Amino acid sequence: MRKSWTPNTLSADRSGVAIILVLWVVMVLSLLISGFAFTMHVETQVASYGRKELKAEMLARSGVEVARMELMLHQQSPTNSQFDASNQEWATNELLYVDHKLGDGTYNVKVTDEESKIPINFIAAAPQGDLVLKRLLSILGVDPFDGDVIIDSILDWIDADDLTRLNGAESDYYQSLSPPYRAKNAPIDRVAEMLLIRGVTPELYYGTATADQEARPSFPELFTTWPTGRINVNTASSIVLQAMLNLDDQRAQAIISQRDGPDGIPGTEDDQPYPTVAAFPATQEQAQTQTQPQPQTQLASLISVNSSFFTVKSTGEVGGVKRTLVVTLHRDPWPGTNMQVVAWCELRGGQ
Repeated sequence: MRKSWTPNTLSADRSGVAIILVLWVVMVLSLLISGFAFTMHVETQVASYGRKELKAEMLARSGVEVARMELMLHQQSPTNSQFDASNQEWATNELLYVDHKLGDGTYNVKVTDEESKIPINFIAAAPQGDLVLKRLLSILGVDPFDGDVIIDSILDWIDADDLTRLNGAESDYYQSLSPPYRAKNAPIDRVAEMLLIRGVTPELYYGTATADQEARPSFPELFTTWPTGRINVNTASSIVLQAMLNLDDQRAQAIISQRDGPDGIPGTEDDQPYPTVAAFPATQEQAQTQTQPQPQTQLASLISVNSSFFTVKSTGEVGGVKRTLVVTLHRDPWPGTNMQVVAWCELRGGQ
């Protein structure tokens, strides 16, 4: 039977088509609006993160300036300005350095005396610098053969020629690696460079613990690239004292014990830092056990009781967003108060 079409039927069909079109239009508009809303949400979050990151960086910069101020004020102290020690305000100001609130966030500051470490470029150029490195690697438990490879490779990396030492490495060795690179043949600019040197493994560099040995100090804790040539006996660790001054463990620990005071904790009020270089050999002689102390003239050329280079690590945080600055400052010799920025590194997060 043939279907007949009436005006009412045509009108109903058109209404159905219109409803479907309207639904499609509504759906498309809803998708567009949802996409726009999502884009706006993302852009708002990005803008918010950017504001927090900027504030965190400003807080980190504030921490650097606070540390700079503390170091300058220390130079003006009437009692202890001629020596630097880990119990002084520039190193231990918990009120200004630890979780200090400022504006919408906080900052944390740590100040490290660069002259508490072994000056690698100076030692590499010194007549008996290899002996200092040999003692250090022995203390760290490095196999003697591996130690010879590391020492000769460090010296080859720094010297200006392309002559390879017995156990060392020059560009021909590094060119065989993947990716290849050349020996620097110049002083080390950053301690992290030492990871490029033959024999310096990540485990040794970062101080990673082994199965039969506790965690060792990392190379950034042991070495500095700043050209001081001396170590500050008020801030140097036992390992640095042993390596630089050819002390045995007992003598170094005796020096550290007297320096840290009755409570045995460094950086506290009862510390007894050495006010002058002349005071240090006397303490060393009292702590003598097995070997004779070095002559005072030779010892005095290797040690100091004050420092010129300090590294400030400052981390600002706002709403979970962190920015970290690692800044090295150079202070003029006493009684100068000028503090110059000589190195600046920006890190994302609280690394």
